[in-house]
Amino acid sequence: MGNEDKRRSARVIPFVSDEEVVVIRLDEGKTVLGKMLDLSEVGTLIYLLADVSELPGDAGLSCVLSMYHDKKIFDMPATLVRKNSHLVAFEFVSGAAEAQRNIQAKLIRMEIEWMRLSRRG
Repeated sequence: MGNEDKRRSARVIPFVSDEEVVVIRLDEGKTVLGKMLDLSEVGTLIYLLADVSELPGDAGLSCVLSMYHDKKIFDMPATLVRKNSHLVAFEFVSGAAEAQRNIQAKLIRMEIEWMRLSRRG
């Protein structure tokens, strides 16, 4: 193999639970599937399972993020903040009170899960 370039496979982030799956819904009816990597009360970082070119537009693009929590799917309006490679950052737009409660409940659940997992070591 001396001087030949070694081919590397694309990295894939595995799904740990269904609650991390996010469907990004755009105005023109297009949907893009992603995995939530980070969540806060004001926004989220998502790993796109498709190339970033599948998500048209730049910062300021409005969309709806469909997320799973407590055995149901809820929608949260969001604005694209930045994107590169497969990573996309969104800021939440003031949504319905129930959607905001679901975000807060997800944060609590994620923290409890993190504490439970960190004690296993």
